[in-house]
Amino acid sequence: MVHQLNIFFLLFGALQGMLVSIFLLKNTRRSTANVALTLFLVVVGLQLTFKVITKTWLMDNVSFFYSASYYLPYLAAPLFFLFIRTRSAGGTFKTRDLLHFLPFTVGMIHLVLLNAFGRSYWAELPLLLSNAYLVMICQLISLSLYSWLSFNSIQQYTSGTVRIGLRQFLLFVGISEALIILTLTFMYMYYYKFPDVRLVFLSLTGLIYWISYKVVSQPDLFLPPVVAPVVALKFENTPKYAHSGLKPEESEKISQSLLAAMQQEKLFLDSTLSIDSLAAKLKISRHHLSQVLNERFSQSYFDFINWQRLEEACVRFSNPKFAHYTIAAIALDSGFSSVSNFNEVFKRRYGTTPSKFREQTAKKLTA
Repeated sequence: MVHQLNIFFLLFGALQGMLVSIFLLKNTRRSTANVALTLFLVVVGLQLTFKVITKTWLMDNVSFFYSASYYLPYLAAPLFFLFIRTRSAGGTFKTRDLLHFLPFTVGMIHLVLLNAFGRSYWAELPLLLSNAYLVMICQLISLSLYSWLSFNSIQQYTSGTVRIGLRQFLLFVGISEALIILTLTFMYMYYYKFPDVRLVFLSLTGLIYWISYKVVSQPDLFLPPVVAPVVALKFENTPKYAHSGLKPEESEKISQSLLAAMQQEKLFLDSTLSIDSLAAKLKISRHHLSQVLNERFSQSYFDFINWQRLEEACVRFSNPKFAHYTIAAIALDSGFSSVSNFNEVFKRRYGTTPSKFREQTAKKLTA
């Protein structure tokens, strides 16, 4: 009975992952980050699928693909890093990003050679590829490295609820994939002595359903507003900056400088900050700054700055150090010039009042 329930939950986890992937690809708010997340969900779905089907049948009918499943952690780690990097700092995939998948490619080449030459190839196989424990260590090192890079990206380029959500995602993914790497190794080494440990793979099912929940409850975590469909149509129909002369690479550089100024220098904390003063600090023209905000962030100057201030306020609401601060103090310290404006913008953005948001956050911290 337990075995059947386990298979049931694993199967539904794989199906749910497929549905979320389709939703992300079809959604009009898709971005580069969504592509990376979709590919990550496909990999997780494959990990679940291979544990639903009987191992004996897999070895008899699709042995190559079953063996390849042991190398899927080499795909999962760089994919969740690319998602977090592009979601945090923006940008697109570059040709050099293919280097992240080199370990997985080496593993596939190894399997092809093993199928082609059999035992004669195995006898000459380097220890790093033939020893399951060394493979496990390499995969754990890869997972740790990409987790560290992802954490740095989150810390550098995000704040507020987005930072909290991405940290949760990273923690959930890191623990789940580490468990899978360990389980795969012991299943490979002690298949006939080891009990059925497919229950461990339920962590991946939990991860998929957590992502599904966040897509609904916190859509900006996976569907950022920088690709809002209505605004995109507006710019396609009315090429406001058709004669600007700003090159794509210059626009990207301005975008990165703007994000750095917001996250590192926190210029938005100055309630007197204007588009002219911000442009002067970035050493660009007001026109180019407005163009970047409209084309790359799909926001006006005031919407963009208020977004940064709201994120800062949420960080302070979530920090026990500011527990004795009034909502008005946090609003003003976050860069808002008036509490009434803060309350209005906050409710429009999060669908709740600052006081209720603070109460809910406090309950989570003390739970």
